[in-house]
Amino acid sequence: MPARPLVLLPASLCAAGLAALAYFHDSDLVLLREHLNHPFAFAALACLLMAWAAAVGLRRRWLRVLIVVLAALGAAGALFVGMIALAFTSTKEAGFVDGPDAVMWLSVRRDAGPLSKEWDLACFNDDNPDDAFDSVTWTGPSSVEIRVADGRTFPITLDPASERPQTTAAIGC
Repeated sequence: MPARPLVLLPASLCAAGLAALAYFHDSDLVLLREHLNHPFAFAALACLLMAWAAAVGLRRRWLRVLIVVLAALGAAGALFVGMIALAFTSTKEAGFVDGPDAVMWLSVRRDAGPLSKEWDLACFNDDNPDDAFDSVTWTGPSSVEIRVADGRTFPITLDPASERPQTTAAIGC
């Protein structure tokens, strides 16, 4: 058996593993959430790599054709489901305008290179002008205070070890 299919098969399994990880595990890791969160594309890649491995590595013609056809159908199905999911889902963004309302999302990020993590702190919808976001300040090494337009404050405490918020704030979201 040539060496190429022996490399393509583990590559296909790795792509399938990334697809499963991206689909089933909602991670706080920025690298996964922003750059590797494409489960249907990874599933299609896994199917195409499997088809390629079968096309160059299997001797039995009927088995090679069967696996290539099934892998091509799997890739087409993954891309189709991915397009449908993309059409009916929304993405989280750090502050966006949705219709006539302005919604502000605040988050805290722990920078650690590829292991960086990000968590939501608060969400403010300015349907009522008094509820609009005004400012955010650090009040200590593990605490933040968020102020809205009418002067109300929302203290947010962070876990000292992980920096994950222990509380969050939301008005009209």
